Amino acid sequence: MDINYIILAHKNPEQLLRLVNRLTTPNCNFYIHIDKGVNKAPFIIALSKNVNIFFSAEDHREYGTWGDIGIVKATIAILSQIVNDNRNGYCVLLSGQDYPLQNNEVINDFFATNYDTNFMDIFSLPYKNGWGIDGGLNRLNQYKINISNKRMNFIQLPSLFEKSFYKKQTIGKLKRLLKSKHFAGFSKLFLKRRSPKNIKPYGGSQWWALPIETVKEILTFINSNPKYLSFHKDTLLPDEIFFHSILMFIKEKNENVMIKPSITYVNWERKNTSLPVTFTEDDMAELKKKSENKLFARKFDNDLDSAILDLIDDELLN
Repeated sequence: MDINYIILAHKNPEQLLRLVNRLTTPNCNFYIHIDKGVNKAPFIIALSKNVNIFFSAEDHREYGTWGDIGIVKATIAILSQIVNDNRNGYCVLLSGQDYPLQNNEVINDFFATNYDTNFMDIFSLPYKNGWGIDGGLNRLNQYKINISNKRMNFIQLPSLFEKSFYKKQTIGKLKRLLKSKHFAGFSKLFLKRRSPKNIKPYGGSQWWALPIETVKEILTFINSNPKYLSFHKDTLLPDEIFFHSILMFIKEKNENVMIKPSITYVNWERKNTSLPVTFTEDDMAELKKKSENKLFARKFDNDLDSAILDLIDDELLN
């Protein structure tokens, strides 16, 4: 059984190399997307001695602008490449700042034992336990318009045909949009934002693991419903909605589809720090506890603290 790791990376080539080295087994393939906004060469050099490495083609590289459609499109392209390469087994979506909490033998046994199960956090929208305004529906009902490619530098606006457009805060957003000279953003406002009617919205964590059979069904849906991708180009954080909604659409057609929670641990709960938590050696006890039911964790930063990766190697993986 193949394990096809899809890795979205944008920094720290040496950290990416460490992740790949730690996960490498004869049955593993690594499909790597390097953010279009960074130089790809250092990553290619870092991984030049590794086998079963496949970088996204240049025409499939996307900008990883925060909350934008780029990483979704990059993931779709890689999934298509995996299918075209006639891979089997699982596709596992990771970031370049992930790291395993279990060794390769455990990971292989886990996927073999649980084959046909889709590992993805999913909840219906609106989400009553969070996700901000309207339980996350604002991500779908309003246009996300980038002011620049910088993180969080965007605005959200409903169309002219929505009552919510005619509020005081809209004036400030329009002024900001005008100042940015992003005139294409104005044209969107003359079109009512309409969610695809044939699919209900669901959300959840970006990180998942799916058997190749599910991947093929997802790609079939995308190819048969081109307006679905077009719609989500204006969605805020589509990576947390796009695949989740398709998987639930598939499950509604086939009740035998099995879905269990994501196998990647991410801490979004800690107070008084930037989220998600970037783990350091002080977090080893937390990670050891989570390793009881998670295979991977994010995120880590080699420049901030590489000692935590050494501890994981020594105490969990070796």
